[in-house]
Amino acid sequence: MPPELRLQPDRLRSHAFTAAGLSEDLRGVLPPSSGDAAGGPALVAEHERLRAVLLGAVRELTELSAALAGAATASASADGAVASTMLRIQDALGAARPASSSGGEWT
Repeated sequence: MPPELRLQPDRLRSHAFTAAGLSEDLRGVLPPSSGDAAGGPALVAEHERLRAVLLGAVRELTELSAALAGAATASASADGAVASTMLRIQDALGAARPASSSGGEWT
């Protein structure tokens, strides 16, 4: 399969792991809910707005991580299906298989 068409499951998994780590790091620095914090209503409101934005970013990073992990799984599955199909086509045509039948280069 041409390299520009391959999704590279290992890289997708790596990016998923990075996004999950960023999500956890960001969650770790979230300020606590302000409740009745000193500083007046304007400061409390700004604190809560900032907390809401950070929580949104945590959720988005978590969703991104899950989507990337899912894409990695789907990509690996598709690669396997393509390799299997290519082997069946090669067998049907009576052509020799490549040295590696794990989805290697087909020429």
